[in-house]
Amino acid sequence: MIYDNIVIGSGISALGAVLGLNRQQRTLVLSGPTEESFCHYNLQRLVPCAYLGLGGLGNYWHGVIPMSQTSNFGSSSDADFTALFNKFYPRVALPQHLRQPQFFVPWRPIRPAREFKSLAQSYGSRLEIHAQTADRFIWKDKRIEVIATDGTCYRGRRVWIAAGSIHTPPLLERSTGSKFSRGFVSDHAVSYVGMLYEQQPPKIARNRDGVLFPAHYESSGGSVYTLRPARFAFGRLDFGIEQRAVFGMPTGSAVSKIMRRFSPGLIAEALYNRAGMFPKAKAYSVYAQTLVRDAYKLGTGTLPLEARTTLILRATAEARERAPFPGLRVSRRRDLYIPGIHLHHSVDLAALTAAGINQEGSSVQVVDASAVQDIGPDHHSFKLMLQACMRTRAVDGR
Repeated sequence: MIYDNIVIGSGISALGAVLGLNRQQRTLVLSGPTEESFCHYNLQRLVPCAYLGLGGLGNYWHGVIPMSQTSNFGSSSDADFTALFNKFYPRVALPQHLRQPQFFVPWRPIRPAREFKSLAQSYGSRLEIHAQTADRFIWKDKRIEVIATDGTCYRGRRVWIAAGSIHTPPLLERSTGSKFSRGFVSDHAVSYVGMLYEQQPPKIARNRDGVLFPAHYESSGGSVYTLRPARFAFGRLDFGIEQRAVFGMPTGSAVSKIMRRFSPGLIAEALYNRAGMFPKAKAYSVYAQTLVRDAYKLGTGTLPLEARTTLILRATAEARERAPFPGLRVSRRRDLYIPGIHLHHSVDLAALTAAGINQEGSSVQVVDASAVQDIGPDHHSFKLMLQACMRTRAVDGR
């Protein structure tokens, strides 16, 4: 059988790619192995940086969607954004929030694994999802063969690569014999800026689909800031980031995990982050999410990242200096940060061009974050899904 489309990967970007394809075409998704595996940022294995298995790291995404469109790296229109957003969250009055400095946190995050299962039922035989990992592809004029790690060969007319920033570069190199890895990968770093007192409570907007929180952008565009009520021991300067650095960044059912650790301050912060509960407090912790270019040296194995600590700490220090909050009591723990799980720009874009990949009309397209040079300071997952959706839709001129 020859498929019209073969999608390598099953995370947020892969989901966007499938949503953009003509559903009358035959599409195969290679979702990763049944026995899933993680890669982590460090030896403590507190924060994952890659996941092989159905759903990818999208299984652990909190679902945060920035409304501001400050970093619109996919060049999507408001109409495109609205159409995809409304597919998942139709009960949000989007026009009054779009292009406003806000984050939307849904009650029910988009989970690629769940969505793919639903699409497979809806599309019938036109969409197949195989629990296999692509080892390489062979590009023969207008036909492409994708070889899975177990030796199975699949033939298709187009291949959409959404294997992620860690796994896409070696896949390209195994397939072509050329070098594609930049040797470095960019990320966000989450850092503690300090504490504010006598601050007006954040204005929270709830609706049937989720909660909207205020976001604070600074003029250079390198960081976005959030305020969180500081309760219990978290009311002490630096205590919150010290706790978070020990626990890592909770994902999935964050509140239940934190309650098992029984840190009242962390529980209070998690309830606010998830549902906007109890926004009024005597003190507020200020956190920054900062873009750090080439934050990690890229390698292989289950620990593929080597932190370039000097670059990361320099970026977080600059974020503190730029923080737009008068009266801020600045953190003393400038050595602490948390990985943002927003890895991107691991692929050499010039190498893609030289190989004829990602060009107009090319049969091989990379649609994940590995080929995005600048995601800005915002959460990028929904934007990536939208960009992938627009890329695949453009193939059929739709």
